[in-house]
Amino acid sequence: MSVIDAKTIDMWGIPKWDDNKIILGIADHLEWGDKTQQGEHLLVLQEKINNYIAFIESGEIYTEIPGALGKSPVIRVQGKYELSEQGELFVDSVAETLKEVGIGFEFVLKAE
Repeated sequence: MSVIDAKTIDMWGIPKWDDNKIILGIADHLEWGDKTQQGEHLLVLQEKINNYIAFIESGEIYTEIPGALGKSPVIRVQGKYELSEQGELFVDSVAETLKEVGIGFEFVLKAE
C-alpha cells in the first residue's frame, strides 16, 4: 500500500496520547525530483487525498472502522523524502482547506 494505490487506505490508528482523533495515514515513498516529477507527484498525492476525503465524508470510515465514531479525522502523509517548495505550498493549502471542513491534515517526514 502506498500513495500510488489511490483507492486504498494505507493505514489507520487511534493514538494513545489523543484518543479523540483517528489518524488515516498515506505512505508516500515518491521522490520530488524535477518540476515534471513534482507535478506528477502532486497529482498522485491529490488523488489519494481526495479518496481519503470521500472515505471520511461519505461515512464509510464508520462502517470500515467502527472505533472512528466520535473521533476527529486527521489525514497524515508520511513522506520518505523532504517536501519540495511546491510540495510545501500544496501541503499548506490542503491543510487550510481541510481545516475548514473539520479534517486535520499533516505531513510527517518518516525517519529511517
